[in-house]
Amino acid sequence: MSTTVKLPIELVTFDLYDTLMELDPPRWTRLQAALRDFGIDASEQALLEADLIAEDYYTIENGGIPIRDRSPEAREAFRVEYMRRWLEAAAISDDPAFAAEVRPRYLAEFESGWDHHAYRLFDDVMPTLHRLRSAGIKTALISNADADVTNIAVHFAFADRMNLLVTSALVGYEKPDPRTYRAALDPLGVDPARSIHIGDQAKSDVVGALGVGMQAALLDRYHRHREYDGLKVASLSELADLLGV
Repeated sequence: MSTTVKLPIELVTFDLYDTLMELDPPRWTRLQAALRDFGIDASEQALLEADLIAEDYYTIENGGIPIRDRSPEAREAFRVEYMRRWLEAAAISDDPAFAAEVRPRYLAEFESGWDHHAYRLFDDVMPTLHRLRSAGIKTALISNADADVTNIAVHFAFADRMNLLVTSALVGYEKPDPRTYRAALDPLGVDPARSIHIGDQAKSDVVGALGVGMQAALLDRYHRHREYDGLKVASLSELADLLGV
């Protein structure tokens, strides 16, 4: 797997959640607060580290049968198992019954609404988009969002910095399905080899982009992907530096 960028790049595509913005407060802080209701004083750092395991589980499951397409009972079963795996990875509990008790106390993305109120934009987003656009590089969003995110993009003022907004809810496919990436590449008329996708999920963002011939960078804002051996950056600014803009 390449650890460098092959220039020139004509298009940069971005994941949305945990790449351009994140829950505010973030997931691990929310879970820490929920666990206090059970008398558990969990380390926020331990929950942050364990979150990676839970997110990988989400990525694999969602790539099979999208969570939004499952029955209410199946969605709830998935969410309980997601919580169980997160708690187990944090060395708190592997008991499904306890996970089922904790889950209703934890307010996650899918229960925070689809508007901007629950999120914050990372500080490096707008400066990076400005650098790319000033250099003549096209930009697009490719997100596994379950709804149209135009209102979020408009509120955070990056909608007009993007050439295209692609979400799985609109195109009908989830990353890493190659058709999700083609939904951005084809309308913009860009060769995949001259494109790079950046996102925080190796199993969807990286695998999917490489699968259609794009380059890919894993965004590791919280320095958790220690074993990842491909191109990895800690910020969007770092990616812009690598692109020479």
